[in-house]
Amino acid sequence: MRARLSRTTAFRLTLSYAAALLLGAMALVGLIYWQAADYMARQGEAMVQGEMRQLLYLEAEQLPEEIDRLQQGDLRRVISYGLFDAKGRHLHGRLGQWPAGLPVDGKPHDWLTADHRHGDKVLAQRLANGEVMVVGYDARTLAHLREILIQSLAWGAGVILAGGLLVGVLLGIRPLRRVRKVQEISQRIAEGDFSQRLPVVERGDELDVLSSLVNRMVEQVGQLLDEVKSVEDNVAHDLRTPLNKLRAQLHRTLIDWDSAPDEQLKARLEKSLDSTDVLLGRFRALQRIAQIRSTARRAGMAVCAPHLLLEQLFEDYEAVAEEAGIRLQLEIKDTAPLMADRELLAEALMNLLDNALKFTPAGGRILMRLARTAQGTRIEVQDTGPGIPYSQREAVQVRFARGQHRTGAPGAGLGLAIVAAVAKTHGYQLLLEDAQPGLRAALLAPAG
Repeated sequence: MRARLSRTTAFRLTLSYAAALLLGAMALVGLIYWQAADYMARQGEAMVQGEMRQLLYLEAEQLPEEIDRLQQGDLRRVISYGLFDAKGRHLHGRLGQWPAGLPVDGKPHDWLTADHRHGDKVLAQRLANGEVMVVGYDARTLAHLREILIQSLAWGAGVILAGGLLVGVLLGIRPLRRVRKVQEISQRIAEGDFSQRLPVVERGDELDVLSSLVNRMVEQVGQLLDEVKSVEDNVAHDLRTPLNKLRAQLHRTLIDWDSAPDEQLKARLEKSLDSTDVLLGRFRALQRIAQIRSTARRAGMAVCAPHLLLEQLFEDYEAVAEEAGIRLQLEIKDTAPLMADRELLAEALMNLLDNALKFTPAGGRILMRLARTAQGTRIEVQDTGPGIPYSQREAVQVRFARGQHRTGAPGAGLGLAIVAAVAKTHGYQLLLEDAQPGLRAALLAPAG
């Protein structure tokens, strides 16, 4: 699906904000008009009452002259005066017709005839001679204010919508370009090119967060696929030898079944069983790595004391190392607890110790060390063997991978892969460093 500008989040949000601003402006204008209308209505009532009080002080024969004077001074024609007899017939003033439904009670009322508008007020008061004086207020100022507000609102709405549309376009173009770039790169990744990465512009917006997350996922998927391919190649290579040996032993046993001595046949069958055990051991190791990498193992995390674990492993391996002519040492410089799966951590350390014992010559030394650094807690196993070249330290952590100096040693190349799986499950780092001589393998638990 091709991305469109009108569907971008920035464009939609901008239009939403513009609509919200427009509604807010309408509410504000409505509130202003309502307050102004209420004020001017009260002013109109006060005005007709004031005019009526002024006229009531005059004698009846003075009213026509005063009405004429007041009407001449009312240049805006806001106030209307009308003098009627007791039967409602017009006697004098600009107001020539009795307002329909107007009671003679001396109180201001709304003047809601066809020729008048909301806000107009009118008041009728009976005089001492029986005549009726009527004073009306024309709220044309309020009508003009309403027209001004409506026009202003219309112009403001146009400006807000046009501005919102323009800003939405400007804000949406750049994300749209990035989205289209993401689409192109995602298509290449979907076609199998895991070297591609989504663009990250370091603005920290939602696209950057999503792109960074997808990039990490693609990187891990690519590593897993490379590892699977490597495993396939290594499985085919490493299992060919024991399988060929197993087949050869069984074939020779079958050929010599009638002629060979029983002891020889039994020895061949035992060798066949040994080859089978090697195969089963390698498959069990592969299964174990899969189990360790399972997220369900994270549920077993608990606070444990790594120094107690190292002391126990030291006791278990000390006799084995002594028998091989190797000096095993323990150095504990920190006793702080760690959040870890004790069983998995022990398994990782046992694999490191097994590797160290396997490749350290007689007379060598193996050091187990627990220490705290600025980066976190380090659990180290250091030997004085041949070590691992820097160029191979990443590769040996893959299943069935083995260093150049270790190809002749027994094993399937799964020990460090198990350690790497344990480290990844815990969120630790597996560091392989040059001990000069030998190898220093360290599990680093980040601080905090």
